[in-house]
Amino acid sequence: MEETRKLAHNTIIQILGKGLTITFALVGFGLTTRHLGQEGFGFLVTIYAFLTIFGILVDLGLQMTTTQLISNPKEDESKILSNALTIRLIASIIFLSIAPIVVLFFPYPSIVKIGVAVAAVGFLFNSLTATITSLFQKHLTMIKSVIADEAAKIIYLTLIFAAVFLNWGLFGIIAALVVDSIVTFAILFYFAQKQTVLKPSFDFIIWKKIFTKTWPIALTIALNLIYFKGDLFIMSLIRTPSEVGLYGAPYRVLEVLINISFLLLGLILPILAASAAAKNFTKFKEMLQSTFDFLVIFTVPMIIGTLFLGESIMVFVSGSEFIISGQLIKILMLATGAIFIASLFGYAVVALDQQKRMIKFYAINAVISIIGYIYLISNYGYWGAAWMTVFTEVFILVTAGYVMYKNIKFLPKLTLLGKSIIASLLMAIPLVTFSNLNFLILAFTAIIVYFVTLYALKGFDKQFVLDIIKIKK
Repeated sequence: MEETRKLAHNTIIQILGKGLTITFALVGFGLTTRHLGQEGFGFLVTIYAFLTIFGILVDLGLQMTTTQLISNPKEDESKILSNALTIRLIASIIFLSIAPIVVLFFPYPSIVKIGVAVAAVGFLFNSLTATITSLFQKHLTMIKSVIADEAAKIIYLTLIFAAVFLNWGLFGIIAALVVDSIVTFAILFYFAQKQTVLKPSFDFIIWKKIFTKTWPIALTIALNLIYFKGDLFIMSLIRTPSEVGLYGAPYRVLEVLINISFLLLGLILPILAASAAAKNFTKFKEMLQSTFDFLVIFTVPMIIGTLFLGESIMVFVSGSEFIISGQLIKILMLATGAIFIASLFGYAVVALDQQKRMIKFYAINAVISIIGYIYLISNYGYWGAAWMTVFTEVFILVTAGYVMYKNIKFLPKLTLLGKSIIASLLMAIPLVTFSNLNFLILAFTAIIVYFVTLYALKGFDKQFVLDIIKIKK
C-alpha cells in the first residue's frame, strides 16, 4: 500500500497546486467572457475547435504510448523520450502549418481565419508539453508540471488583464494563450533536461516500435476527439457565434475539471502498465478499484451539486450574459462524470495493450455522434448538442468497461458509490434550504456537509489520510 499512498500523496499535492493554477485560469476565463461577450467568445471557441481537428493528427497517441514504454524497465528512457519528442515536433510543424491554409476555405469571418494562424503556434508547444509530461508521470514527480503551470498562468493572467484594460480584443486573448503554452513548455523542458537527456533523435528502430504501439491509440484518440469536439465544430458552421459562445462557456469549465481528473489518471498509467507487464493482476485490480473510488468521491457530488448551482456557477465564472450556460452545464456535467470513469477504464485497456479492441467502438461512436450532432444541432441548437454529448460519453464508458472486463474479469465494486450518493443527497439539503445565500458560501457549506457525511458513512479511512500526510517524498 506504500505505492498507493505515495500516489495519493502526489495527487493531492498536484490538486492543491493545480487549484491555484485553475483559479488563475478561471479568473482569466471570466475576464475573457466578459470582455468578448457571447459573439466574441464564440469566435474564440470556433478558432480552438477548428484547430483541435488538426490537433487530432498531431497527437498520434504519443503521450500514453511514451508513458507506457518508459514505464518498462527494459527500455531506455532517454532514447524513447527523445525520439517521441522528435516525432511530435515534426508532426506538429506539418499539420499545424496546414490549418491556416485549410481554414481559408471555410465560411468563417476573417477574424476567425487570422486567429487560427496565430493560435496554431500555441498548439505546437502544447503538443510538445504533452510528450514531456510522460517523464514526470513515470517518476510520480508531477509537482514539476504544477510549478510550470502556475508560473505560466501568472504570466497569462497578467496578459489577460492587459488585454482587457487596453482593449486588445480577441487577438490579445489569443496572444496570452500562446505565451502561456510557450512558457509552460520552456519550464518543463528545463526540468526534464535536469532529469534525463533530451535531444533530436532519428533512431528509426525506436520510431517503428513507437508507431507499432501507438497507432491504435492514435486512431482511438482521433475518433474520440471527433465526437468530443465535433459538436463545437458543427455548431460553428450552422449556428450563430453567440450560440457557440453560450455552449462553449460551460464546455471550458468542464475541460478544466477533466484535466484535473487526468492528473490522477496520468499517474496511475505507469503503475498499471508495470503491473500488467509483470502479470501482477492483483495489484492491477487493486489500483483500478482505488482510483475508481477516488473518482467517485468527487464525481457524484459534482453532478448533484451542479443541478442546484448550475446558473450560479456560470454567472459567477462568466458573467450574467452567460446565465443560459448554467442550464447547459447541468447536462454536460453528466457527460463529464462519464468521461472520468470511462477514462479510467480506457487507461486500463491501454495498460493491458488491448487498445485495438476499442477501435470499432470509437468508430461506431464517431459515426453516430456526427450524424446525431448534425441533426440535433440543426433542430435544437445547443440543447441537442449537450444531450448528444451525454450519449456519446456514456457509450464509451460502457464499451471500455466491457473490453476491460473481457480481459481481466474485473468491474469495480460500487459500495462507495452508494455512500457518495447518500452523502450528496444530504449535501443538497442546504443548497435547497438556503438557495438565496452567496454562491461561494453555499458551495463551501455543501462541501463540508458532503465530506462530513461521507466520513460518518465510512466512505474514507482516517488512518489512510494520516498516512498520506506523513509520507515524505
